[in-house]
This record gives sequence, C-alpha cells and structure tokens, in this order.
Amino acid sequence: MLNLLRRKTLTEAYEHRPVGRMIRAGLRNELKTARHALRPRPPVRFVIFAQGRTGSTLLTSTLDTHPQIACQDEILGQPRAMPRRFVETAARGSGAHAFGFHVKIYQLTSWQRVDDVGGWLAAMHRRGWQILYLRRENLLRHVVSNVFAEAAGTYHHRNGTSTTRPERITLPVERLRQGIDGRRRNLAAERAALAGLDHLELVYERDLERPERQEETFARIQEFLGVAPEPLRPSLKKAVATPLHALIENYDEVQRALAGTEDEVFLHD
Repeated sequence: MLNLLRRKTLTEAYEHRPVGRMIRAGLRNELKTARHALRPRPPVRFVIFAQGRTGSTLLTSTLDTHPQIACQDEILGQPRAMPRRFVETAARGSGAHAFGFHVKIYQLTSWQRVDDVGGWLAAMHRRGWQILYLRRENLLRHVVSNVFAEAAGTYHHRNGTSTTRPERITLPVERLRQGIDGRRRNLAAERAALAGLDHLELVYERDLERPERQEETFARIQEFLGVAPEPLRPSLKKAVATPLHALIENYDEVQRALAGTEDEVFLHD
C-alpha cells in the first residue's frame, strides 16, 4: 500500500524503489552519520528546495566546487528516523564553512512522513538554514526531460563526455497530461510551503539554462549565502537542447492535445 501511495506522488522513475530496502539503507546511513553530532556546526547552512529535472544537480554540483561549500544531493531521498536531526548532523560532519543539500517536496511528504512541509521549512529557517528555491517554468519541457532521461538511461550529461542517447522520444498523451498536472500540483504545494519564508527563488530557464546567465546566477547565490565570491563553472550541460518539434516523435499528437488549453504556451520554446 505504501508503495502504491508513493507512486501517485513521486514523479521521477528512479524514486520507485523497494520501501524495505530503502528503510534499511537509510537507517544504516543515519547511524553512520550520528558520530558527527558533537562536531562544530557550519556557520552557513542552506536547503535547495526543488523538484527533479529542474537543473538541481547542476546547481548542487557547481556549488560543491566552491572551496567553502559542501553541497550534497538528495540526502533525504531515503527514510530517516529523525530527518531534521539527520541533516543537522550531516552539516556538522561536512567540515565545511557552508553546507547545503537538495530536497524534493515529495521526498519530505513520502520518505520523511512530513505532513506540513511549510512548517518543516519554517523550523529549518528558524534554526538558521537559508532556502534556495529552484523551479522550472516550461512544464512540457519538464516532462520531456524526464522521459528523455529514462530513454537515455542517464539523468545527467557532463561537459566533455559523449554518451549514446536517443535522437527522438515518443511522449504518450496520457503521460504528458499526468506529468504536467503533477508538476503543477507540486509547484502549487511548493509555493504554499514557502509562503512567508525568506528565500532566493531561481528559475531554470532564466537563471541556469543558458551558460551566459550562469556566472551572474552563481554570484547572486554566493552573495545570498554570505560566502566568499568565487568564479564557479558548471561541469554539467543541458541534456536536451533539441527543439520540441524535432525531439518528440509524435509532436503533432502532443500539439493537438495541448491546443486551446493553458498549456499550449509550452509548445513555443
């Protein structure tokens, strides 16, 4: 039953993992991390609050290259007995001046059993954690990014690497509709959770998609966090740069499905 409920809320295919195995792995990791509980707390701590396929890995991996920052990915992607204590202890164990991690809203509600995400984030904020909120505007591109990654068998593409990837994908209309609706629900829940909380909002298309914008974006993030400015350059590049009409095998079908709806605007990328 738990697995069925999770499948209704999680949007990345790799999130659909056996519950028992994930609980055991999470507890082992939690016990291992507990030994850092008495270490000094980093002066700067931050949360990257974002869905998957938003440029979150580009953000975390690039920030992690900063000499003062240790930025981890989805450390709450496994069940934790005490998730807030776990991230506090992980921060202490980093040995860095600044520590951050990425978490998805559905990891909090599903894996961490958090009923009130806004309350959870507010408690983190009161404890001194800063919040970076990353979202994506084009929900069609968001869904396509998921389908493409599943077809390619990899979720990330690094500069200087060559991997065999599909030239085109088929996007079933049912998957399209479910994907867009699910992303929109997540966005609404994220905005509700962040209401009244000080945070830095980043939009993938505006701030991270184009290389010429990335330098300014990372400078702004460093200023927000209060760390020494460093010229940061991402090692990841955009995985899907092809125009939608050339990428989607059944583009005409997708176009018809979105025609006359509020989502038709996403076709014009």
